[in-house]
Amino acid sequence: MEMPGLDGASATKQITSRFAQTKVLMHTSSDNDEYITKSLAMGAKGYLLKNVETQDIAGVIRNVNKGYTQISPGLLDKLLISTDSGVVISKLENSLATYQSDNSTTILSTATSQKLLSHLKLTTRQQQDEISKLRQSVNSNQAEFPKIKQYLGLIFLLWLISLPLLGFFLWRLDRKTNNLQIKTNNLQVKTNNLQKNLQSTVIPLSRVGLYGEFSLNGLAQRVTKAYKQDSNLDRVSSVYVAQKDDAIILFGTIADAALLRRMENIAKQVDGVKEVDTNNVTIEPDLRSNILNSAK
Repeated sequence: MEMPGLDGASATKQITSRFAQTKVLMHTSSDNDEYITKSLAMGAKGYLLKNVETQDIAGVIRNVNKGYTQISPGLLDKLLISTDSGVVISKLENSLATYQSDNSTTILSTATSQKLLSHLKLTTRQQQDEISKLRQSVNSNQAEFPKIKQYLGLIFLLWLISLPLLGFFLWRLDRKTNNLQIKTNNLQVKTNNLQKNLQSTVIPLSRVGLYGEFSLNGLAQRVTKAYKQDSNLDRVSSVYVAQKDDAIILFGTIADAALLRRMENIAKQVDGVKEVDTNNVTIEPDLRSNILNSAK
């Protein structure tokens, strides 16, 4: 490799240029990266260190003669690196720019090789970036997939649990609706009955006080005032007071027969009242609780 005037790599270039069929094998003690790269770039078919055994040298010569490129063990790792895309590039591609000779064709070839290697390196880096991003995306998807499966399983489980709860809720809602409808129907029946009673009586509706709001004249008004002055009767609003001539007529519902008798006695004590009719009053022991529930 080291000779005065012309080094081994340059000599190799001249030999391979003039004698195309001649194959050059470098046999040297130098394992310098630059020497190895320069020799192979100039056309050498092998680079062998002098510490190789004699029988190995004979085998390398035979292989080079067959057309194979031979490099001593361990030197290839110093020259080449492998990328994720499978492309192999030289570590010392930039050193090609320093290889010059007197032949202009050689200079042009070196510049072209440099451009090709630069383009190859750029392409390789782009491929490495794309592969790295793709791997990150795949790893991210693989990490998220178990979580997605877990969420889907949880949603499916909640859906299964919600079905009976939804059925129970609809059943309860239907029962409450039916009960409300029944109560509405009962209230409507009572209202209709009350209206029929009012229509069937000989007492004009204008003479009947409704729910304790009395605006009557004569005997009915005085009896009503007497009821309001009594602490036991001031809140009784389900019994209505009417008047026919000198008679007081009571009708409606009341919770206690004793209260009805008290109302009859108080009415008889009012001046001008000759008679008190209580035949139209119905005694309902549960009236008080029903009224409270309706108020609620």
